[in-house]
Amino acid sequence: MDLRSLKERLLHYTWDLAYGRYNEAILHKGFEGIELHVVFNPYDKKWFADPFILREDEWYLHLLVEEFDSDIKRGRIAHLIIDKVKDVIEDCKIILDLPTHLSFPAIYRKDGEIIVHPENFQSGKSYMYRYDQVSDVLVDPICICNDPISDAVIIFKDDHYEMYATKDPKPNGNILVLYDSNCFTGPYKETEQIIFEGNYARMAGAFITTDVGLIRPAQDCNGAYGRAVLFMKDRRVTSELRPNGIKYAGIHTFNVLNDTFVVDLKKYDFALLYYLKTKIKG
Repeated sequence: MDLRSLKERLLHYTWDLAYGRYNEAILHKGFEGIELHVVFNPYDKKWFADPFILREDEWYLHLLVEEFDSDIKRGRIAHLIIDKVKDVIEDCKIILDLPTHLSFPAIYRKDGEIIVHPENFQSGKSYMYRYDQVSDVLVDPICICNDPISDAVIIFKDDHYEMYATKDPKPNGNILVLYDSNCFTGPYKETEQIIFEGNYARMAGAFITTDVGLIRPAQDCNGAYGRAVLFMKDRRVTSELRPNGIKYAGIHTFNVLNDTFVVDLKKYDFALLYYLKTKIKG
């Protein structure tokens, strides 16, 4: 094994999913006082990230996620069923599989339908899909943007729709791109670029409605991808969400539905080694 291969092996990471009971204090105090349910992944060659909550009942939590299979070597969109008694993934079904990488399946509920807008920047375009609840698949793709965008989130504002995303070649950088459309299904046209001092332009989940207004979850990509979720209001960071302890080194998605939140936790294969490395670097 050459030096480069060894370095890649030592810095290899996957993601664990976790959920908990949501309250606004999380946006200020992080996981302090929160019971975090880390979900057991029974699959040897799969990991899951970018969770969005599809629905929930007393016993089960249904998520749409990026599924990454080490044999397939690209992201696909999966429907996970989480057993909340055992905190284990009970079922995984692939609901969208394309030749190019898929992730970040943002969920919208419009006129009685569930619309999913996954990231597919490798295709060079961005598509929405209707979730067929009977067949449990994504169908009827609509191209809404001709740019290679990453982790897009759409909100309705002042009689029009705004889409927030980052764009190749620097999806993890400091430029947040705003798009505009009079129709939810587009087409969306670029209207503005917001430049931040640090690399926290990339979206980390849907906007959160709070007592003080809309909060934008953003990914802290300074120095590494997915280090933390930053909560932003009016283009400034108000607080952050980082994992505690040695086992986990980052978080890059935070989503809420009703009283439940869901996150993904960055887990290095050699967690202690990475922890010591970050401490030495200071």
